[in-house]
Amino acid sequence: MNNQVKNHIRLTLSKLQNDFQAYLLNSNPNSITNTAFTKQIINDKKVGVNTRLGIYYKAYRLRMIEALANTYPILKALLGDDLFDKTARSYIDFYPSTHRNMRWVGDQMCTHITKTLALYPIANEMATFEWALSLAFDVRDAPILSMQDLASIAPENWPQLQFKFHPSVQVIEFKYNVLQVWQALNNEETPPKITQINEPCLVWRKDLNSHFRSLDLAEFLAIKTVIAGASFGELCEKCQENAVKKHATDNAVNKDSLENQAAEQAAQFILAWLENGVLIHP
Repeated sequence: MNNQVKNHIRLTLSKLQNDFQAYLLNSNPNSITNTAFTKQIINDKKVGVNTRLGIYYKAYRLRMIEALANTYPILKALLGDDLFDKTARSYIDFYPSTHRNMRWVGDQMCTHITKTLALYPIANEMATFEWALSLAFDVRDAPILSMQDLASIAPENWPQLQFKFHPSVQVIEFKYNVLQVWQALNNEETPPKITQINEPCLVWRKDLNSHFRSLDLAEFLAIKTVIAGASFGELCEKCQENAVKKHATDNAVNKDSLENQAAEQAAQFILAWLENGVLIHP
């Protein structure tokens, strides 16, 4: 077989593969009929060409819907089977997969839901939350900071000490009670009424599992301060600043007392983050 024949075979096979992919990704498969591509498919009385191609067309979408359901199981429970199936099918048409790994099929689901399910605002936040949990599981690892590591640091060096969070750490601001609804549906319980509560959430990975917990405003601001590159001394100052704002109308509050409380609060945050395993070696 000479090179000219080999190249012809390669080009023919490549075109057939590309045409087949175009068929699978087409939102209207019936538009692809009586073409050079369909003429390459066996068409007999037992199984016609449309039936043969239809098997692959449906199987592709069912596999994609299955992958989306695996990534967003609680979103599916929230929407119900029918609405989730409808949403997944429209998602597949709007965002054809460009990934070799099925793991990343749902990377645009949050954007899609924002556009298509505007009447279900919690659905977008639920998708955001479940995607964050999956990202936390997959992200690269890093050596965790321990209490023993901190014990070796001289007291005079603490004010300049900077902390870094594990790559899996994500901070999400929710308008709705997403965490409570997620927990109820995950336990196959009746979810609470959807309410607007404005709740920050911390997501991270520990011991090969994704974890999450809600944050109060003080810790939320502290985490944002550390992420911005603040030192421990600056964190204490930020905690004090937030405390002063909180007690701005309380004349009985002693500012020196607030300063001490701020340092204690900053230390408590560090201890909690160490316990959660979200701090890493600088």
